[in-house]
Amino acid sequence: MPVFDFYGTPIAYDQAGTGDPILFLHNLGGDRTIWSAQYEALRATNRVVALDWLGYGDSAIPDSGYTIDTYLRLLGDFIEHHALRQITLVGHCFGSAMALLYARQCPHNVRALVLSSPLTAATLRPTPTGWSARLGERLQLDSAFAGMRLPSAIAAWIVRAQLGPRGRHMPAETFASLRDRWSAPGRLLPIAAIARDLPRLAELDAFRPPASFPPITTLWGANNRILSPAAGQRLNTVLQPVQALTLPGCGHLVMMEEPTSVTATIRAALCASRAPSRSANPAKQAVSH
Repeated sequence: MPVFDFYGTPIAYDQAGTGDPILFLHNLGGDRTIWSAQYEALRATNRVVALDWLGYGDSAIPDSGYTIDTYLRLLGDFIEHHALRQITLVGHCFGSAMALLYARQCPHNVRALVLSSPLTAATLRPTPTGWSARLGERLQLDSAFAGMRLPSAIAAWIVRAQLGPRGRHMPAETFASLRDRWSAPGRLLPIAAIARDLPRLAELDAFRPPASFPPITTLWGANNRILSPAAGQRLNTVLQPVQALTLPGCGHLVMMEEPTSVTATIRAALCASRAPSRSANPAKQAVSH
């Protein structure tokens, strides 16, 4: 497993394949393995890279530094260090937010964006996850969570809460790795710390991409209970994606619940981005599978 040195903090990642680069970015509470199906399917045609955020997966869990700016700097430094050019950024939840923020800073270096359940202030606010985040803003729980280890039963419940009907009928071993990550020591520290900075993502609710912005595809699970699909549809009216898909029966983890459809969506975004040109007002379509 290769490691990227981020100012002395080891950041884990995987990479394989050759061709146009795709960078996979996971959510808060997840890790790079949520994209395993898409990573394996696309490595035959593309250079695929999957990153573990600071504090997640096999990356180090420092005591502090969990801010939007830190994660955005990590993303930019990682891209620059690996000479990733004309990237397709595929993000989920927090990863989608970071992908969009990076594309605002460096639109010239982004070929396309595939945003799964993008996290913004509006998509978070009306959910139980949003209520927990607001509580985390007010309480300093970092030290209490630093050494805490969730019981396996609670970790399993957290993962199950992210699934729609389709995912809840899948074999439990499909989500075993994610469940084990949730029960690892210190897992709650990064989430508790970043909660204080999440209100900053309200800026994404008002971001209207210019005509020259990289093409956006959005993905939502119809049964998402972690973020609000209804707020996501309103966000689409602002982001104006070239394609907006809602996957019935899926919850928050669409890439694991409906891997084939998500992989096909990424392939479609890649193909569309290779077109010689696109109009200033591309046709928008909402598709349900």
